[in-house]
Amino acid sequence: MKSEEIFNENIYKIIISDPVRDGKYKRVEITRTGSEYQAAMYTQKQVFHRNLEANEIEGYVAGLLGSAFKQYNAWDGEYRYSARISKKGKWLTSRTADATPQKEKKTKNHILNEGMDIPALADMKADREKLAQINRFLELISDEVRHLTPDDAMNIIDFGCGKSYLTFLAYHYFTVIRGLRVRMCGLDNDGKLVEQCNAAAQRYGYTGLDFLQGDIGQRDRPPFAEWGHEGTFNMVVCLHACDTATDHALFNAIEWGADLICAVPCCQHELRGQMQAGILPLFSRYGIVQERMASLATDAIRAAMLEWRGYKVQIIELTDRENTAKNLMIRARKKGSPMNEQKKAAYHQVMQMMAAFGFEPAIWRLLHPSPSNK
Repeated sequence: MKSEEIFNENIYKIIISDPVRDGKYKRVEITRTGSEYQAAMYTQKQVFHRNLEANEIEGYVAGLLGSAFKQYNAWDGEYRYSARISKKGKWLTSRTADATPQKEKKTKNHILNEGMDIPALADMKADREKLAQINRFLELISDEVRHLTPDDAMNIIDFGCGKSYLTFLAYHYFTVIRGLRVRMCGLDNDGKLVEQCNAAAQRYGYTGLDFLQGDIGQRDRPPFAEWGHEGTFNMVVCLHACDTATDHALFNAIEWGADLICAVPCCQHELRGQMQAGILPLFSRYGIVQERMASLATDAIRAAMLEWRGYKVQIIELTDRENTAKNLMIRARKKGSPMNEQKKAAYHQVMQMMAAFGFEPAIWRLLHPSPSNK
């Protein structure tokens, strides 16, 4: 049997079944997760997982066929590939049109998919819009941490974690799928939610995950500073923290010296209330224009202030606007060395915008820029 008859780089799902008598596993399901694969190996009562690089998958499958299983099916979005052993011991292969619904095919490159054996997914009750947001969030994080190996340690803080769907799925992704050593904490000011999340973490067996009650806006020094040590990658995530809570999260992340900051702001009311006509009165004339301008200005200033403090910053669209109107991620990676000219430009551009609209955003007040730092 030629491997090209049943396998190609576009395949997103494989099911290997019909085990040889007395085989250890009843079937194996392999799903692409981004650029990698995860194999779920089922016994009668349990399931075991193994993570595979793209260059390992073909050899792994070849090792199972014939020796442990007699049936193979795979899908690449265009075709379904099948192979089975005949009664005479010969491999019979076929290729037919992939009849998988288009909606299901679109999930093939996601990091997490419905049906994966992840406890938090079951508790989400198939909230597909939320899962789409979290998948995209994790994809944008994973782009920045591909260099990490199981020898590296990660400390992650989720500010304003709420029901903690992102927290749980991020922890699962980094520990189970990526195999990294992770210590993670979710912070929220709702004591009841914190209690529920801690109970869920124990139920899931997530020993490196804790939840604490606290108001990020009341903190006057970076939280959990004792976590940082040589060889550790520190990360802050923040999904839909309301209004200035995002500014406090960014401030604490900067003061903590986080290597990576990923924040998706929610409602942004502060600057609209302060916004004056100034030299650009047209932006204040119409309510909806003023609201959107204030929102964009808020995120632009946040990004510039992060650049001023030595981060490389991108503002990225999270998902389709049909999933959520709060759709921009600020992704900031700490630079190894400062870029003084760029930092000065970012600082002065913020001052220009503040002068034009007559406002003073929270992130500016929190970071207390002084003339000596210009």
